[in-house]
Amino acid sequence: AALNAGATLHTDTPVTGLARDGGKWTVSTARGPSVSADRVVMCTNAYGGGLWPGLKPSIIDANTFQVATVPLPDRIRAGIFPEGHVTSDTRNLLLYFRLDHQGRLLMGGRGPFREPKGEADWAHLERVMVKMFPQVAGTPFEFRWCGRVAVTRDYLPHLHEPQPGLLVDIGCQGRGVGLQTCMGGAMAQYVVTGDANALPVPLSAIKPFPLYPLRRLYVNAVVSWYRMTDGGV
Repeated sequence: AALNAGATLHTDTPVTGLARDGGKWTVSTARGPSVSADRVVMCTNAYGGGLWPGLKPSIIDANTFQVATVPLPDRIRAGIFPEGHVTSDTRNLLLYFRLDHQGRLLMGGRGPFREPKGEADWAHLERVMVKMFPQVAGTPFEFRWCGRVAVTRDYLPHLHEPQPGLLVDIGCQGRGVGLQTCMGGAMAQYVVTGDANALPVPLSAIKPFPLYPLRRLYVNAVVSWYRMTDGGV
């Protein structure tokens, strides 16, 4: 949609700084060039929190891990989500799974808070996939990856406007694909019209998590408890 509207997208160009001067915003980038704009919309979720004071401590940047098999044979694929469903369960540490457009079975769920050290960090997802879908036993895994999700104190998305012309959208809770597609339209209306009634959640102040420096300790404790109550998966 942005390209069709005439926008130019610059990938692999991380922002390194935001500064406001005389009513204009200057956005600095790692590649050197900067951008000047009247308004800035920041949608980095669990990444980029260091660009604005207090934003990073307002979320828990948990890791979510995913695996994907090689494309399944037709005889196996026909018995797994033949209607193309995308699914998640009701565990505290939920699992989510689907087939992709080439017939790979994907499984996602919790992972260690640290960055992965090797394939063993995905082993729990590979085990649970075979437990839930025994027909894929012995199928090789082609891809393993992970990324950060932003979890807020109330488990809801947050919109902040810490200074005029800067709109921050954060807190997808791992459900950003559908959620942020809708949120984007609402934010566009607000940026153009200034009508806060267009926003599905009210603008709020940035509030840090309590004892943020200890977040890894209490997140790991919660994960261990949930793993036990979820049946050890």
